[in-house]
Amino acid sequence: MSSVSPFGAGQPNTDNQSAGDVPQGSIGASYGATRQPVLHADKLSKKVTSGERSLTILHDLSLSVAAGESVAILGKSGAGKSTLLGLLAGLDTPSDGELTLFGHALSRLDEDGRAALRAGRVGFVFQNFQLLPTLSALENVMLPLELSPRAGETQTAVKWLERVGLGERVNHYPNSFPVASNNAWPLLALS
Repeated sequence: MSSVSPFGAGQPNTDNQSAGDVPQGSIGASYGATRQPVLHADKLSKKVTSGERSLTILHDLSLSVAAGESVAILGKSGAGKSTLLGLLAGLDTPSDGELTLFGHALSRLDEDGRAALRAGRVGFVFQNFQLLPTLSALENVMLPLELSPRAGETQTAVKWLERVGLGERVNHYPNSFPVASNNAWPLLALS
C-alpha cells in the first residue's frame, strides 16, 4: 500500500518505488490492457483566495495509482486530504497541474464529462457514510443505482449487500443497527 502526504513536498511515500516512478501493470477490462496508471496526478496544486489572502492547500503533488493498488492518504486535520480526494475524483479542479483518470485529462472535460467518467468506476466512502436514515439498507444502496441508466438495480443492490455481509439486513434502517455493529455502516456505505 502506498501512502500520500498532501502537505510538505507533496510527493507520495511508497514502499517499492521512488516518487517519479509510475506503477506498471494491467489496468483490466474496463480500462483496457495498457500499462498506463488508472490515475495520474502531475504537480497538482490547489490555492484558494479570501480577500487579499491566498492559501495554498496542496503544492506540487504528483501521484500515480495502478488498477488494484491500495493507497492511503495520511495527514493531520486541515492538511488537505479531502481537497486531494476531491481533485483526484474530478469533483474539484486544481489551480495548477494535470490530472488523468482512466486515460482522460480531466482538465479537458466539463463537469458533466467528469461525472460520466466517474460513473460506475469511482466510488467514495465518506467519514460520516452519507446514509439516509429514512431509507433501508437496500434503499440506501439502490439510490445511486436508480440514478444511473441501468436495469436490475434491486438485484445489484442485494448482491452488494451480500458481498459485504449485510444480506440479512436488506430491510433494516441505519439507526436500527446495534451500536456494537457500527462496523456495518461503512460496509453499507461501501456497497
